Amino acid sequence: MVPAKAKVVAAKRTKKKPTVEELYFRSDSAYLCLLLNRRTRCIRVIDFRAGALPAKRLYIQSVATQERVEKVITLVEKDEVSSWTRVGFVREGTIPGFYKRSDGHLCGCVIGDRTASVEVSDASEKLTDKTINAAKRAAKDIPEKIRGASVRKANEKDALTARDTAWRKNPALGAFDMFGRDAGRIYYEASVKRSKANFISAEYQDCFGHALIEVLRLPNSENEMLAIASGLSTLGDDLQERGIVAAFSFAPNDNVELSTAFVVAGYRKTGLLAQGILDGAGGRKDAILWTRKLANPLGEDYE
Repeated sequence: MVPAKAKVVAAKRTKKKPTVEELYFRSDSAYLCLLLNRRTRCIRVIDFRAGALPAKRLYIQSVATQERVEKVITLVEKDEVSSWTRVGFVREGTIPGFYKRSDGHLCGCVIGDRTASVEVSDASEKLTDKTINAAKRAAKDIPEKIRGASVRKANEKDALTARDTAWRKNPALGAFDMFGRDAGRIYYEASVKRSKANFISAEYQDCFGHALIEVLRLPNSENEMLAIASGLSTLGDDLQERGIVAAFSFAPNDNVELSTAFVVAGYRKTGLLAQGILDGAGGRKDAILWTRKLANPLGEDYE
């Protein structure tokens, strides 16, 4: 018979860790928050104290290694980019209007055996250009008003149920997990004629005026692509009414159909992340950073 105390210890050891967890590192000269996402095996770093310190990299590396995380990103002001590149990160993109009146600069790092981070290859750059050029050609034939499109607000329960179903066997595209702290979230369901409905979500932060856009599933037909395009446009109108300035999203660099939907909805490529997202088999692939400027507060120009 197993003693009661041993049962309690065993229960604690088998307790499931949260999908997204906030981890903090604080010293006399550094103060970080790591948003660890175990579903996507990615970490977003929020740095509360500027400065290039080896201690930052060591802490991030230790957490990433322990949690089997391959990709780490941080979004910072322009003058902080050099601090992160000095500790092994790579400048991978820009989000215009991320901080309302200034841009957010995305620095990323692929965690591996090497000290230097993996960067996007020339072959990946060429593939990305090919994908976007094909998307732009296809987008020219798509009208602003998509016939047969049905886009409606969805409740969180339905969206998360669809998310869990989509992720049950293999990674899907959208995770609908927390990306920032103290943010709101909205969901839309989109379809065209008899196509399978897809979910599109935005996590938005009023204080900064930006929103992360996520599409649950990659399109498998032209109608599913048109549904995503219509959903992205409707979601953009909603965010504009809420006073959101900048929208951004991450998507595979080899999917012409999804790229077409983003082009139709007014997005443009402003970055390319090495091994930025999971692929359907559980590996990683490079990701396009798609951004759309929804407003220009005070009529000012952005850098």
